[in-house]
Amino acid sequence: MHLSIGLTTSISANRMKWIYENADSLHLNGLWIGEDIGSPQEIFTSAALLLLNTENVNIGIGVTSPLIRNITTIARASSTLSEIAPNRFRMGLGIGGIQDLSSLGIPIKKPVHSMDRAVEILRTIWVNNVNSISNEDLGIHNYTAKYSSKRIPIFFGVRGPKLMTLAASIADGVILSGPRQFVEKSIEMIKEKRNSLNLSSKKFHFVLWVPTILIRKKEDLEIVKKTVAIVALDTPDHILEMSGINKSEIFLIRSEMKAHGIEKVSEKIPDRIIDLLCISGDADEICDKFESYSSLGIQEVVFGPPYGKDARKSMAQVAQTWSKNS
Repeated sequence: MHLSIGLTTSISANRMKWIYENADSLHLNGLWIGEDIGSPQEIFTSAALLLLNTENVNIGIGVTSPLIRNITTIARASSTLSEIAPNRFRMGLGIGGIQDLSSLGIPIKKPVHSMDRAVEILRTIWVNNVNSISNEDLGIHNYTAKYSSKRIPIFFGVRGPKLMTLAASIADGVILSGPRQFVEKSIEMIKEKRNSLNLSSKKFHFVLWVPTILIRKKEDLEIVKKTVAIVALDTPDHILEMSGINKSEIFLIRSEMKAHGIEKVSEKIPDRIIDLLCISGDADEICDKFESYSSLGIQEVVFGPPYGKDARKSMAQVAQTWSKNS
């Protein structure tokens, strides 16, 4: 099992600089950067900075949406990043958050079909084996590919069962987030689908990326509870059901947060919900919890955000503890 660090396009330039300056010396497997719609940083530019300023770590986009970005732009940008650092770049795709898409006025139509076609078009463009490509849903008409790339690994960041099944069929890996029981059932679903297609699950890469917080002092629990409140607000109901979580508890957290704000609701979140929706503890506890996922089939775990009260010290401490225990 490997340890990576996660960041998003909301991160400050100074923190990103610290991460890429220390990533190799911390012996990380990789860095994954997620896209926060409306944030100041552009995800492909950020990924390029990470690739140009590291030597050994893998760099992954986790994820961007073909509904937000033109698929030919994704193809060209990915090809460029792969050329910068052959064999180190990983491309992550997802539909995107409902609220983000709604704020941009983008309707979600046929998400499974859109993702299926997006992967097909990307791989077609990368090998440059057609004269032109058209797809109404993804907004391309008679596009001609004029370049070729090595095979770029495509990861899905998805949660729905239909998209998970599609990932099993056409992706190289999946980035999973959610309660442990949901992660376990998702892995089982993907493996069953791959077996039915005579595809080896050994060639499929399972990544776990859940909110993680290093706790040094009792006061740090405030960060944990606020994080859990936000996660509870965004977790789809079908994930709660798959995880055996009492929906009434989550609905109460959501209604309290809407009525009274995050400060008030975070005080009332029970420990059981905290343990289900995030990973927290000291460095040894976090590493032990990460390691426990290897029995489910997880091959790579991602630390953060929000990391902890002191993000830099938290990242360094967890990475050093992981290296010591490996």
